Amino acid sequence: MNKIITVVGGSYIEECCFPEFTISRGSGVRAACILNGLRDIVELNTVLGPRSRSRFQKITAKKGITLHAREGTADIWFRYRHPLAKPTIFQANLSVAQKHHISTKDALVFGMIEGRPQVTANRVVYDPQDGHRSKPFDFNESTAKELAIVASLSEAQAITGERNTADAATKLLSSPSCVAVVIKCGPQGALVATPTSQRWVFAFPSENVWKIGSGDVFSAAYAHAWLAEGKDPLESAWFASRMVTAYVNSRQEAFTPEEMGRIRAEAATAVLHKTMPAAREIPKGQIYLAGPFFTTAQQWLIDEARSAFLDMGFRVFSPVHHVGRGGANEVAPADLIGLDDSSLVFAILDGLDSGTIFEVGYARAKGIPVVGVAEACDDNALTMLHGSGCLITHDFTTGIYTACWKLMNDV
Repeated sequence: MNKIITVVGGSYIEECCFPEFTISRGSGVRAACILNGLRDIVELNTVLGPRSRSRFQKITAKKGITLHAREGTADIWFRYRHPLAKPTIFQANLSVAQKHHISTKDALVFGMIEGRPQVTANRVVYDPQDGHRSKPFDFNESTAKELAIVASLSEAQAITGERNTADAATKLLSSPSCVAVVIKCGPQGALVATPTSQRWVFAFPSENVWKIGSGDVFSAAYAHAWLAEGKDPLESAWFASRMVTAYVNSRQEAFTPEEMGRIRAEAATAVLHKTMPAAREIPKGQIYLAGPFFTTAQQWLIDEARSAFLDMGFRVFSPVHHVGRGGANEVAPADLIGLDDSSLVFAILDGLDSGTIFEVGYARAKGIPVVGVAEACDDNALTMLHGSGCLITHDFTTGIYTACWKLMNDV
């Protein structure tokens, strides 16, 4: 018999500028769709704004998700410049929802912009969702007989006040009824902690990376494995990691039996052969950031790439930041020293800037791997780059992750 899982979470509009994409999801609806695709019986408790109500009602009705919706005072939507960017959140005339109580058996609970309802349940997977503003599960008197917390490192740090991942996990485990904690740490993987062990799971590299919603998918897949299938926390985390890879590679929320067979098999193999007692260290080798910076748009993209790598813990050499502008006799030697000291080149290829192409050629002649992003280049213009072993993608986010995985020897 299929398991009934109650999902508590937001219903929001998500808009991405490039690649251009708009979808009606949010953490609650996306998780409900994932669980529905895994053949769970899903009851979604959410808040719906006046203008978006009908569209979310249609989505849940089509998928057979039972909807329990309170009336919201505003429609909320997230706008991303690209999938790795911090979103701008629009919320016209939003007021915090009145206190609401939900009693159920098994639940997946997300933090909500409108205010999370009080939940009483036997078993709960809790994803705080709110970065440095994250709150403990029981801050509004919610209770669970067994609680599993799935959080990003920044969320775990906000709740516990601990900077170290292991210390944050230990403190979260002291929460009432908490039996498992998963702390996601980007390229280093995720720490899976229980009262008796701390072990690490890692991402499965993918050909494409669609980052928006990946955290929702992880929590939903973890909830399915732990709540519905009775898997232990480590098995559940590996299954969630493999499900995220399937999602970011395709944006799909449901998979064929054959695809699910591969997902389950690879997750099960990883439990036995890839689990580690410690996080993988971020490589000390630096990334050389090659690309033009002669217009506002070009400089903005350089800054975005640099910030993304730095946020993940990688060292970056950026000519415009480390060397600056100047004469050829000053800039070129300093840039070449930076190239010689680098372990990988990340090249922004749009416009086929002559300096960038030279840096790519110099790097390949030196045996330095190159990952390039060409969002608006004809492939015919990239023949020599493809032929010399450069990894070229047409998507900025995919390029960033490919560079990270390459430096960590995952591709």
